[in-house]
Amino acid sequence: MMTSTFPALFAANLGQVAQAVRRLRWLMLGAALLALGLAALLALQLPWLLLAQALATLAVLNFALRYWPLSPRSQLALGLFGDVLVLSEVLAFSGGAANPLASLYLPPVLLAALLLPPRQAWLLALLSLGGYALLFGWHLPWPLAGDDAAYAFRLHLVGMWLTFAVSVLLLTTFVSSLARQLAQREAALAQAREAQLRDEQLVALGVQAAGTAHSLSTPLNTLTLLCDELCASHAADAALQPDLQLMRQQLALCRQALVQLKAGAESRPPPQPIGDALAQQLQGWQATRPGVRLQRDGLLHGGPLMAPDPRFWPALCNLLNNAADAGGGEVELDAAIADGQLQLRIRNRRGRLSAAQLARAGLAPLDSDKPAGLGLGVMLSHVTLSHLGGELRLENDATGGVCATLRLPLEGDA
Repeated sequence: MMTSTFPALFAANLGQVAQAVRRLRWLMLGAALLALGLAALLALQLPWLLLAQALATLAVLNFALRYWPLSPRSQLALGLFGDVLVLSEVLAFSGGAANPLASLYLPPVLLAALLLPPRQAWLLALLSLGGYALLFGWHLPWPLAGDDAAYAFRLHLVGMWLTFAVSVLLLTTFVSSLARQLAQREAALAQAREAQLRDEQLVALGVQAAGTAHSLSTPLNTLTLLCDELCASHAADAALQPDLQLMRQQLALCRQALVQLKAGAESRPPPQPIGDALAQQLQGWQATRPGVRLQRDGLLHGGPLMAPDPRFWPALCNLLNNAADAGGGEVELDAAIADGQLQLRIRNRRGRLSAAQLARAGLAPLDSDKPAGLGLGVMLSHVTLSHLGGELRLENDATGGVCATLRLPLEGDA
């Protein structure tokens, strides 16, 4: 399972893995030089020139891999095969299979199993097995210090422990790194699946909205004509005229909403001071909610030039409607420019959200439970702001009620 998962997981960033393996190889070469220095201090009888030649060959190969025009997978394969061949050469010059360094065959084999295609991984494994087998017969004798066999045996045991420690550190470090990246990838995939689910819900709602808008166009035209006829036929009825005028105004707002729905799929308007644009949108929203008392503070007009995506305004109106319903017809709106973003805080002073509602806010449509309503509008606003590069956060206000904080970048395509 793991050997098939890692190559697929790191197919997109094998270049970074290849760089990490090259750095690891430099560390191993440095450790080998330190080991040779220690052997010289212990007066071990070694073919120094042959060993230096083997380590120099691996160093040249590792340096060349950085500049050769090879794919990251080819660099990995060539480097791991070079590791096995140079290790076999070093062992042949220093006791063969009796050298405790023989267990260092395992790290290249494991890395190949994790990162290379099965054919190359098996080829490297067979090469390691063959090289290890040949070391039983083809090698220089194990170095002794003053012909003291007991001392040489103790040194061999120490070498076995050091080699085991190096193998454990290498495997633990590298495999832990891969496992951590795998966990991060799984978390990213989970977030992507969650975002895709929200997008699918939003697309389904958009299709329904388009169908509803199409079906509402004819009834609205019919009602408008009837309203005009009633106004004309009852022109002398002073008591009825205010109601008819209110009906005509509300029908006009419905037609305007359909026009805005169509405009949302078209190009955005030219930039204008964000304070003026916000005031214009709030004026239109209050016309649809004449009974709501809106207390506005900060950025009443002016501000930097900005052309928000048309989808932003319906998202804002959804939250305003939600706050108005939850707050008993009273809403507070604070606007400011902070850290290169438009920041809006919408507060209602009634009700509170449960921990479960706060945790699911924006992730799925919930049943609205007034006076702390949290339904479909919050999910739509959350998805819209995410697409525009902004964010939405809901929290219970310390002084009572609920606060929704919107942030929208001033630059870019937001």
